[in-house]
Amino acid sequence: MIKALLNLPHVNEVLNRCTNTVQLTFADVSVTVHSNEGILLAGIADYYRSYLKSTTTPSTSLTLYVIEQDAVGDELDWLEVPREAGKTGRKEGYLDVEGGRWIKKFKTGMAFLQRPDQAVAVGPCTANVAQIVNFINNQFLNHYLRQGFTLGHASGFSVNGEVTAIAAGSGGGKSTLMLRCLENPKRDFLTNDRILLKKAPVGTNTIGLAKLPRVNPGTLLHAERLRHILPEARQAALREMPQGELWSLEEKYDVQIEDEYGADRVCLAGNLSRLIMLDWSLNSPEPTCLERVDLATQPDVIEGLRKRPGPFYQNNEGVFADLNAIDSVAHYVDELANVAVYRLTGKIDFDRAYELIANLDQA
Repeated sequence: MIKALLNLPHVNEVLNRCTNTVQLTFADVSVTVHSNEGILLAGIADYYRSYLKSTTTPSTSLTLYVIEQDAVGDELDWLEVPREAGKTGRKEGYLDVEGGRWIKKFKTGMAFLQRPDQAVAVGPCTANVAQIVNFINNQFLNHYLRQGFTLGHASGFSVNGEVTAIAAGSGGGKSTLMLRCLENPKRDFLTNDRILLKKAPVGTNTIGLAKLPRVNPGTLLHAERLRHILPEARQAALREMPQGELWSLEEKYDVQIEDEYGADRVCLAGNLSRLIMLDWSLNSPEPTCLERVDLATQPDVIEGLRKRPGPFYQNNEGVFADLNAIDSVAHYVDELANVAVYRLTGKIDFDRAYELIANLDQA
């Protein structure tokens, strides 16, 4: 058991007791996860089961340790991780140490040591698998950010390698619309909330994140194939809620793509050919409309795509980025030079949006 987070020799010694292992492959990155708890690794492997069929030969190998134990480090003087605009409350803290950084999740008690080699998660891991998944995925994101990719806040699907990304601020409906778009069996799930993009001589390379859609109950309630995820009693209670209250309700559920949409409906990379920015609202009196955007004259349309790398990101020199740093709108506009950008306006209507996107496919 780790007793002192800041005693790195002690932390490294405890890692030797992690005798259970699972190997995960995402695109060209292999992540080997070691743990002192075999059942925890089985749960992680089950979460990622749609990604375990990869036939790609990894070019990069990463190592991560997950230690199940009581929370540790509550007594330390954690520095506050700044939150994004509109979000309040004490969520994360950090302390830099030699060669790395500890990040503390105050709500769950989990602590994460971010460093180039042997990253570590410690605490009540089994009760917080979603945070372990995020930590694994942060290693994947770091790998590509170090190669010059830009991070975006978007969901996305792919058709024969051509990707449509859907972007908005939190609660804008991007996950719900992406899942609605998957009703077309020709479309494969790429990503739910994060996307990596990099302009190429021809097209724009894009990579999704191996994370299942994690959605609020309103999304499930209004999707026939997903409604069963909600207990019947919960469905009845949700139907009594006003639309605005249901829309803003924070109550997350994972959607396992392989279970709900069928096998072989997941991919991780492609060419970003289209970006749809959501600029609609529940109370708009206007009909739902999809319009092409010229970023040369309307660059601020893509504001909702911008995303900070966050406290886990270390560059190639091992230096952590400024926690408030975010690439400029001009940078994103340049990266999107080969991408057709659209804006969805008017009232929120997922069925109509589905039709409008289908019309683009036929144009």
